[in-house]
Amino acid sequence: MKFHFCSFVLIIIILITIGINTFVWAENGTLFVKKCGACHRKDGKAPPINPADKAALVWKRYFKRKRHPIDLSNIITPNELQQILTYLQEHAADSDQPEAAVIPK
Repeated sequence: MKFHFCSFVLIIIILITIGINTFVWAENGTLFVKKCGACHRKDGKAPPINPADKAALVWKRYFKRKRHPIDLSNIITPNELQQILTYLQEHAADSDQPEAAVIPK
C-alpha cells in the first residue's frame, strides 16, 4: 500500500511540473507574439521572426549586446524582455523544441 501511495504522489508531482512548465511556455509565447509580433509580422514595420530563426546563444548575445535597431525600453520591461529571451532560447533552432511558426511569415 505504501508503494502505491508513493507512486501516486510521484505522478501528481510530475503532472504539476508539466502543467507549470506548459503555463510558463504559453505565457512567454503569448508575450512574444504580443510584444514582438506587433512589429515583426507580415506587412509589419519589421520582418517576421520566430524562435527557430536563430540558435539560443545567438538570441542571448543579440539582446545582451543591444543589437535591436530600436530602443525596446519604452515597449518592453526588463522582466518581459527576460521572459521573451527565455522563450526564444527554449525554442531556438538548436533547442529540443524549436518553434518556427509562431509569427506567420
